[in-house]
Amino acid sequence: MVHISYGMKEPASPHLRSECSILAGMAQATLPNSKTPWQDYIDDYDRIATQCSGCSKVSRTSTLARGTRTASEIAQPPRERVFLTSSGRAEFSLAPLPDDTDPGEGRLLLTTIPLSRPIQQPRSTRTTTATGTQGTANSPVMNEDDMKERGLDEFDLIDITSFSRDGTTRTVYGYRAVRYEIPRRCAAGYMPELNVLCGIADISTQSEQTGDQASGRER
Repeated sequence: MVHISYGMKEPASPHLRSECSILAGMAQATLPNSKTPWQDYIDDYDRIATQCSGCSKVSRTSTLARGTRTASEIAQPPRERVFLTSSGRAEFSLAPLPDDTDPGEGRLLLTTIPLSRPIQQPRSTRTTTATGTQGTANSPVMNEDDMKERGLDEFDLIDITSFSRDGTTRTVYGYRAVRYEIPRRCAAGYMPELNVLCGIADISTQSEQTGDQASGRER
């Protein structure tokens, strides 16, 4: 659902421009011969929604009144409890774990999960994460014993380094360790914040999704 919202603070200047205005203005300046009516989009943002599949009913009027469900014009059978399977029911299947899930001595196996938050919610906003913990997107969760083994207390600053199949390493800085009942030698962080840790070579041949292995260390 998309709902209209207003900022809680006074704008820093009456000359501040919206993201739509800035992006459309950049396109207008860069592509002077474009057939896209950029100025029309700047003048009335509702015109942008009419060009997006599934969003033609989204407008300031509709979101102000009751909110608008995105892609409401596109059939979404599961939303209506309709499952296009041979049994007519939702079906779950098991899949074997890949043979490279051992992160190696002293390392943790990191999984990334989506962070529950409204669209465009600032990354620093304190929120309830997908694990049910209170924190921010910069708060990976770790097993308590793994934290003790590394001399970490809850909310200590950590860096996270990933080790990819292609031999490269990637690091993010200034995260906060959060204690959680997760299996030993495992950790969980949030996407897209930790997407940068995924190496180009770490791709599942079945789903074509990227994966990563990471270790935490005290900063």
